[in-house]
Amino acid sequence: MNMTETNIRQAAIKLISRNGYGSMSLRQLAAESGINPSTLYLYYQGKGELLLELVLEYFQGISQAWARSRPAVARADTKLRTFIACHVRYHLEHQDQAILGNLELRSLDEQSLTQVRQARRVYLKGLQDLLEQGVREGSLSCAEPKLMARTLFNMLTHACVWYQADGRWSVDDVIRHYSELVLKMLGAVPIASPRPPLRRAAITRRTMPMEAVS
Repeated sequence: MNMTETNIRQAAIKLISRNGYGSMSLRQLAAESGINPSTLYLYYQGKGELLLELVLEYFQGISQAWARSRPAVARADTKLRTFIACHVRYHLEHQDQAILGNLELRSLDEQSLTQVRQARRVYLKGLQDLLEQGVREGSLSCAEPKLMARTLFNMLTHACVWYQADGRWSVDDVIRHYSELVLKMLGAVPIASPRPPLRRAAITRRTMPMEAVS
């Protein structure tokens, strides 16, 4: 990928996450990218193709982050702590991309949505396998691992909607909060981490649908 295409993608992520896919025109995207509008068509046939690539890139990014962080051999509750930290950190450090990857799925056509659903299923299957391991070894309590995997994905991902980098919560604070909550939900014993109470950051972003794709 050359610098021009990188600039186009970064500009699109910024515009779509802030204003929505429907509000972004190709002329606006070209201006934000610092190129002539006709140059866009050398890289993408239209907005739909660009959006699909950006959403798939998001799922590829979180999958690769988890693959790098996942413990090779460990109890499921230990793996789950690592997963929560990896998933939440990625979404808060790539906030605009995460918002685009979850809020704009409705703008994809059915063929594109099929590709996204497959990428999401692969990621969720890894989390489901982790939960099933925990049930087998007794480190986690979960009656429906498949449903719980979807629930955890939605809950943990939602942090990218309300988080503010200049707010009272640091990335580590958010990870600690969700880790304690999830581990309690699943009957694991969380690692003690006392801290002074923090006020929740104000919600300023658009609301994320609980189930964007099935």
